Amino acid sequence: MVISVALVVLGGVITVSAQRVLGGYQPVAPDNAEVIVAADFAVDEQSKKQEMAYKLVSIEQAERQSATGSNFRMYLKVGYHKEDDDVDTTEFVNVSS
Repeated sequence: MVISVALVVLGGVITVSAQRVLGGYQPVAPDNAEVIVAADFAVDEQSKKQEMAYKLVSIEQAERQSATGSNFRMYLKVGYHKEDDDVDTTEFVNVSS
């Protein structure tokens, strides 16, 4: 009797955790065409704001929120050149678009 109750409770937890959250972010492949466009856009916009030439090195992780259109959260590796040190630098950044 105790074992069957434990299995039912465990099954309920698994079912609840597997449900999608309405309006929540869901993982999406980093090589998805929409993700690439959004990442390129984010890097270009940041380049304009900072007046630096950032370049997208890689998309490490991406999530999409479907609402009116799509919103993305991404973890990107970007690169830039520090002229004062004459060094190419890369760093990881979190981006929402």
